[in-house]
Amino acid sequence: MHTYPSEQQRHQVPGSGLQRFLFILIAIALSVIVILLLVFGQLWPLLEKPGGQPTPTAVVILSPQLSPSPTLSPTLAPTATPTASLESRIDAYINHLMRMQQIGQLLMLPVYTNSYTAALNQPLQQWEIANVIVYNEYNGGPLMPTTLSGWTQLVHNLKLHASQPLMVATDEEGGAVDRLAPYYGPTLSPQQLAETGDPGQAYAQARLDAQRLLASGINTDLAPLADVYQGGAMDQSRMFGTTPAQVITYAGAFLNGLQQNGVVGTLKHWPGLGAAPANPDYGLPTMTHSQAQLNAIDFVPFRALLSQQPGMIMVTHVMVPAYDPSEPASLSPVLVDQVLRGQLGYQGVVITDAMNGGGLLQFMQQQGYSDPAQAIAEATVRAILAGDDIVEAPIQPDRLSVVVATLTAAVQTGRISQARLHQALHRIVALKVRMGLISLP
Repeated sequence: MHTYPSEQQRHQVPGSGLQRFLFILIAIALSVIVILLLVFGQLWPLLEKPGGQPTPTAVVILSPQLSPSPTLSPTLAPTATPTASLESRIDAYINHLMRMQQIGQLLMLPVYTNSYTAALNQPLQQWEIANVIVYNEYNGGPLMPTTLSGWTQLVHNLKLHASQPLMVATDEEGGAVDRLAPYYGPTLSPQQLAETGDPGQAYAQARLDAQRLLASGINTDLAPLADVYQGGAMDQSRMFGTTPAQVITYAGAFLNGLQQNGVVGTLKHWPGLGAAPANPDYGLPTMTHSQAQLNAIDFVPFRALLSQQPGMIMVTHVMVPAYDPSEPASLSPVLVDQVLRGQLGYQGVVITDAMNGGGLLQFMQQQGYSDPAQAIAEATVRAILAGDDIVEAPIQPDRLSVVVATLTAAVQTGRISQARLHQALHRIVALKVRMGLISLP
């Protein structure tokens, strides 16, 4: 049977011409929709920002590198910078501290004992002292604790019993002042490290020290020395060199080795003991250098190393008549506030050398303070007024109690103003925030 041509076409092509046209039109439309969806998906985040829920703002996080004045980089949002927020959060933290807690932040408690005892409860809990320095040898006494595990347990218990987060310090210089030597064996002195001719050796030693200190729970090293040896009474082996350049190179490497590995470093002994005719631990030295000599030699390493952001600088008990003929550096607003802070630009934490030092007691005796407890207590107040932030308190409990009472009275009566107290606390809390000891709300 033969079909007509029109029937044959209908059988060969499914659907009519109109159907074929609609099929093509639908396919084109679907393709356009897919393309539009893809384009709109890319534009959607940009279209959403002006209204509705804001998208998260990228924040630049603080580097772990320690600095004297912690700041944050600005966020991408056109709002107040995080620096202002950090400052206000530190202020809020300080304002929520009880008065005893605030005073406790200004003191560093010396600890020399074989293990934690109830005698430590009063300074750490009642007086709420927030900083300690641990000794395992003191004034020729026996080694305490005798083992590394005992040393570590002592530090652990100090933190456990303290009512505030503790800055835990020790003097780990290497050589003649080597607190870790009884447990790990001796390390090279600063002089020996510099004699290697390789700053990397100083960095490596400090990095190893940092690892060992942290393993024991210690987060602060009262080192390195930034003194330039010039024939003074201090042990030359404790210093990195006889020129400012040597000291900058090797003390700087040591400082980085500590701070880049999680331990706060401390430059000492401001304003420099390299030419001092006596050790302030035993007598009151007088530096006879002129201002020009001090600025050309003794101050140079401190000034240069500020760029490496030392966590603290220690000021010592030395007379520097070229700047202040009446007060030792540790009690001198001229040498702390005007020179170290004003001229050199350091705005971090200033800590005193040991207030039990013979040099300080000698000076205070000249001031009419024959009783050591009263002498140290009065000097503690003067140190805070001079611009020091943390005072290394006496180790004797009776002397310490007088210091706490005198310092408290000075704050309560306004001799130490609220502004000065807040200034010191702000520096201390800022450092402890960077150390991870304090978490701000």
